[in-house]
Parts: sequence; structure tokens; C-alpha cells
Amino acid sequence: MVAVKTIYIVGPTASGKTALSVELAGIMNAEIVCADSQTIRRAMNIGTAKPDINERRGIVHHMLDVIDPYDDFSVADFQRMARATIDGIRHRKKSVIVVGGTGLYIDSLYFNYRFPELARTLPATRRVLVELSVGELQERVREEGLAMPENDKNPRHLINVLLRQGQVGEKNDPDPGDIIVGINPGREVLLQRIQQRVDTMFEGGFIDEVRSIVETYGRPPITFDAIGYRIALRLLDGDINESEARELFMIADRQYAKRQIMWFKRNPHIVWFETPESAKSYILGL
Repeated sequence: MVAVKTIYIVGPTASGKTALSVELAGIMNAEIVCADSQTIRRAMNIGTAKPDINERRGIVHHMLDVIDPYDDFSVADFQRMARATIDGIRHRKKSVIVVGGTGLYIDSLYFNYRFPELARTLPATRRVLVELSVGELQERVREEGLAMPENDKNPRHLINVLLRQGQVGEKNDPDPGDIIVGINPGREVLLQRIQQRVDTMFEGGFIDEVRSIVETYGRPPITFDAIGYRIALRLLDGDINESEARELFMIADRQYAKRQIMWFKRNPHIVWFETPESAKSYILGL
């Protein structure tokens, strides 16, 4: 196998990325850097499908459990911390595998983004904006003549547009030698896996996990957009029953998987595979 600087494994939720990264890391003497905007949060384990100790199989995982559930953590924050982590892994003469489904996190590393500094310099403005509703945030964006984010219903995305005043990151060329593969098993297989995963989460104590988070950290802020967690809160509040919560979680996960695929399909460098096994053969054959 030809030495590469970094291997990226991407794809929609429930596609098999995590298991593949662990298997490859064992073969290649690699450490894993997780690029996921939710598994980076402490206490959010079951509902984010965070790999547990057994699933990690002794492989060192980075960028898990870095912040508390409701902490602000921008993609620029992620990039800075992940780059330092990757430098440390390479200093130890080990290979690096970056795995995740958060497209902007992946792109920030793969394309060596340069980010505007405005969002970091306006903490007081952020504190004001987080108190606004989605409609109020949208109106602010329109009033300031800024372009709406792709997901204009997400308060965090709207806030970031306002804080950056419409500026976006500058994309650069990938590092020579890096490779990026994607796993997309197809719609029917993915839907089945998502249903199985959601059922496993509920049977494994997901609602108790959400209850514990609320007891420890309080109710979430408006910017808290973790898939399934607000749905679980509706169940705890008595607005819906468990059957309805499961169905809503599955719908949200399916919608998220569709958005992930659309995001990654824009990257022409990604080599796509239907199964983790075929992706593994490709990587090991380089």
C-alpha cells in the first residue's frame, strides 16, 4: 500500500463508516479522528451512535466527548483542534483516518478551509442572537441583505451567517496524497439500517439518556439541533408517545441522510462504494 497522509471515510448516517474505520485502523496502525458535530459532545452517546469502548476495539479515537452538550463549537473550532490532533498522530509516526458524516467538518480539513474571524470576535452579539426565534433570525438575515443558509430553518446556521456577515470559508486544494472514500449502500438498505438503529437506541436507554442530560445541564438552548434529542424531549414532556417519537426520529434521520449524501456528492474527489468491504479493498489496494 502506498503511504498516504490522511484517509477520509465519509457517507450518510448508518452507512457503516465507523466499523470500517476501526477495522482499517487496526490493519494500518492508525488513529481515528471523528468528524461529527454531535459525538463531539459529552453525555450524548446513545442518540448519536457514538462508538462505545467495545466498538472502538482498542483503537485510539480523537474528537469524542470534547465539549458539554450545549456548548458553542464552530467548524473553525473543530478544524483548529482536529489539525493539532492530526499533527500529533503524524508525529507519533502513525496513520490518520478521519471519519464522519458532518460535511462541513470534513471539508474544513480536506480542503484546508480558511475561515473569517468575525464569528469569534462577537460573543456579545451571539448571546443576543441565540435568544431569537427562527423567524426573527431569518428577518435579521433579510434586513442585512445576506444570503440565507442552505438550511434556513436551523437557528445555528442562521446565527453563523449573521456573525460572519455573509463571509464564507476559503476553500483550498486537498493535500497531495490524501484520499477520500464515501459509502452509500443505497436508499432501501439505508432506510432499513436507520430503522434498526433507532429501535436499538430506544431499547438501549435513549430516553433515559436525554432525561439525564436535562437533569444535569438543564433544558437545551434554541440552537441545540441534535437529531432525535428534541423529539425525545417532546416525549418526556408528554406531547407525544414513544411510538410517535420513534417514527419522528426515523423520519429526521432519513432526511438527514439525504442531506448528507447531497452535500458529499458535491465533492468530485470522493470515490464512492456501496459497501464498507469494497471501500476497504480499494484503500488497502492503493
